[in-house]
Amino acid sequence: MIQHRSYIRGWVTIFSAFFLCAAYLCAAPAVLHASDAEEAYPDSTLRVSEIVFSGNDVTKEYVVEREMSLKPGAVITHDAVQYDIERIYSLQLFTKVNITVLPADSASARLLVTLNERWYFYPFPVVGLKDNNWHDIYYGLGVAHNNVGGRAVQAAIQCVFGYDPFIAVSFYNPAVSSDNSLFLSSRFSYSIQKNKSLVSQAGGVNFDEYRSDADVGLGRRISRFSAVSVDVEYFRLTVSDNKVGRTLSSDGTDQFVSVNTGYKYDTRDLAEYPSRGSLVRLGMSKSGFRGDVDYERFSFDYRRYIPTFFDVVITGRAFGNMAAGGRVPNYAHMYFGYGDRIRGHYNDILEGEQILGTSAELHIPLLSPRYYRVALMPIEQFRDIRYAFNLALFADAGTVWNRHDGPNIHSVSSGFGAGVHMLFAYSFVFRLEYAFRENFKGGEGIFNIGAAF
Repeated sequence: MIQHRSYIRGWVTIFSAFFLCAAYLCAAPAVLHASDAEEAYPDSTLRVSEIVFSGNDVTKEYVVEREMSLKPGAVITHDAVQYDIERIYSLQLFTKVNITVLPADSASARLLVTLNERWYFYPFPVVGLKDNNWHDIYYGLGVAHNNVGGRAVQAAIQCVFGYDPFIAVSFYNPAVSSDNSLFLSSRFSYSIQKNKSLVSQAGGVNFDEYRSDADVGLGRRISRFSAVSVDVEYFRLTVSDNKVGRTLSSDGTDQFVSVNTGYKYDTRDLAEYPSRGSLVRLGMSKSGFRGDVDYERFSFDYRRYIPTFFDVVITGRAFGNMAAGGRVPNYAHMYFGYGDRIRGHYNDILEGEQILGTSAELHIPLLSPRYYRVALMPIEQFRDIRYAFNLALFADAGTVWNRHDGPNIHSVSSGFGAGVHMLFAYSFVFRLEYAFRENFKGGEGIFNIGAAF
């Protein structure tokens, strides 16, 4: 009888998570544009007459202005001002952002956008846990410039040792055309990675994958919230111990060109930990052309953040990645247990050609975002510390499968729990959580960096 009740509770958890996400996906958009704010929050009749920027000694004004919903002629509301503050902070160029409304007459007002810039060019230590595993530590050094020419151009190089060592060079220019609508990205890397595939390992001694990767992409910003992109990637992988199935080619080396296309729609206020808005990502990729590697992938990722009463935020995510065409190599399988995880099954490795998952969270503010200024800090860019604390309730569910097997509802894993999420300066988010499996067993503590979604 006890086992039967645990089984029922498990499926209640699974269907609750899927139901919550389905409800969010069907709801009306949550983001308020300036015109929407006028109707929903009639707390002002003043319209923007002018926008004045202060403190952006390096950053160009257009970089900030293109993130703002408040343009000349728009109605000024408390909600719209807060939304723009979070959007500007999400650029990760400033330690502090403030917008002051300065009435000019009975019908209009100026907006004073006050900015404190971050430290843009610096060497930095690279220390972390590979796939959040405390046994797999990597370390190294990098050099980055996050605001070349004051245009939010990013360039970085990293050299990392320890677990899965790599060297990588990356570049991103968000505005390469005269109208600032085109953006360019590139990345070149070489890494030595431990194999993740349990199928390839087959219960034996694990092996290394030597990976070379070169990627160049071009995108176009359709609007302030949406963009399309295409990139071409060259990928080469060699295994240290060649056995049948570890690569699609018989000599233990796969090399091929991929073409990837994507669409992104992003209305989130604060990218690192949103409280309103939506994120939609759609992707299609073609890996290889008439060689050993020749398959396609189709992906989607939909996230929703809905503010409610007392600043409580309901969040939901649904995502999936499906394969088509020829054989999918084991190293290109989808997983839970590495990047994406099901809390409650946090360390369980689930592997397959295709993946489907969903999550729901309830964020309850314990301490709303605020700033603390450390006057004794010798470096100005580190004096303003932004911080906030939230209580979170969550539920996750997901499954993986191979195409010849088909999806199986009995293979769905799920979990639920609660935790405290801590937000700090320079976009750091720390999570302390405790999760249970669908049968209320297997309680586990979780410490992680970054929001779950």
